[in-house]
Amino acid sequence: MNKKRWRNYALWVSTTSQLLLLIQLIGHLTGAFNITEVMQHDILVVIDVALGLLVTLGIISNPTKQESGGYNL
Repeated sequence: MNKKRWRNYALWVSTTSQLLLLIQLIGHLTGAFNITEVMQHDILVVIDVALGLLVTLGIISNPTKQESGGYNL
Protein backbone atom coordinates (compact mmCIF):
# COMPACT_ATOMS: atom_id res chain seq x y z
CA MET A 1 0.00 0.00 0.00
CA ASN A 2 1.01 3.54 -0.62
CA LYS A 3 1.94 5.25 2.67
CA LYS A 4 1.07 8.66 1.24
CA ARG A 5 -2.55 7.54 0.91
CA TRP A 6 -2.77 6.91 4.66
CA ARG A 7 -1.57 10.48 5.36
CA ASN A 8 -4.42 12.01 3.40
CA TYR A 9 -6.77 14.08 5.61
CA ALA A 10 -9.70 13.48 3.28
CA LEU A 11 -9.31 9.73 3.78
CA TRP A 12 -9.51 10.08 7.56
CA VAL A 13 -12.46 12.50 7.48
CA SER A 14 -14.34 10.15 5.14
CA THR A 15 -13.48 7.05 7.17
CA THR A 16 -14.52 8.69 10.44
CA SER A 17 -17.85 9.84 9.02
CA GLN A 18 -18.56 6.36 7.65
CA LEU A 19 -17.74 4.80 11.03
CA LEU A 20 -20.08 7.20 12.82
CA LEU A 21 -22.85 6.41 10.35
CA LEU A 22 -22.29 2.69 10.88
CA ILE A 23 -22.45 3.09 14.67
CA GLN A 24 -25.65 5.12 14.32
CA LEU A 25 -27.21 2.46 12.08
CA ILE A 26 -26.28 -0.40 14.39
CA GLY A 27 -27.61 1.52 17.38
CA HIS A 28 -30.87 2.24 15.60
CA LEU A 29 -31.36 -1.35 14.45
CA THR A 30 -30.59 -2.86 17.83
CA GLY A 31 -32.39 -0.19 19.85
CA ALA A 32 -29.24 0.40 21.88
CA PHE A 33 -29.76 4.15 21.91
CA ASN A 34 -32.35 6.59 20.71
CA ILE A 35 -31.35 9.99 19.34
CA THR A 36 -34.04 12.66 19.42
CA GLU A 37 -34.19 15.61 17.03
CA VAL A 38 -32.92 17.94 19.74
CA MET A 39 -29.93 15.66 20.35
CA GLN A 40 -29.27 15.47 16.58
CA HIS A 41 -29.22 19.26 16.41
CA ASP A 42 -26.86 19.53 19.39
CA ILE A 43 -24.52 16.91 17.92
CA LEU A 44 -24.53 18.70 14.56
CA VAL A 45 -23.61 22.00 16.24
CA VAL A 46 -20.69 20.37 18.06
CA ILE A 47 -19.43 18.77 14.82
CA ASP A 48 -19.74 22.07 12.94
CA VAL A 49 -17.73 23.88 15.60
CA ALA A 50 -15.06 21.14 15.66
CA LEU A 51 -14.71 21.14 11.86
CA GLY A 52 -14.60 24.94 11.81
CA LEU A 53 -11.80 24.86 14.36
CA LEU A 54 -9.86 22.28 12.33
CA VAL A 55 -10.19 24.41 9.19
CA THR A 56 -9.12 27.55 11.08
CA LEU A 57 -6.04 25.80 12.44
CA GLY A 58 -5.17 24.57 8.95
CA ILE A 59 -5.45 20.92 9.82
CA ILE A 60 -8.04 20.40 7.11
CA SER A 61 -6.39 22.03 4.14
CA ASN A 62 -7.73 23.60 0.95
CA PRO A 63 -8.39 20.63 -1.34
CA THR A 64 -8.00 22.63 -4.56
CA LYS A 65 -4.32 23.40 -3.99
CA GLN A 66 -1.93 21.04 -5.70
CA GLU A 67 0.32 20.68 -2.64
CA SER A 68 -2.54 20.02 -0.21
CA GLY A 69 -3.17 16.57 1.24
CA GLY A 70 -6.88 16.58 0.34
CA TYR A 71 -8.71 15.84 -2.86
CA ASN A 72 -7.01 17.41 -5.86
CA LEU A 73 -9.85 18.70 -8.01
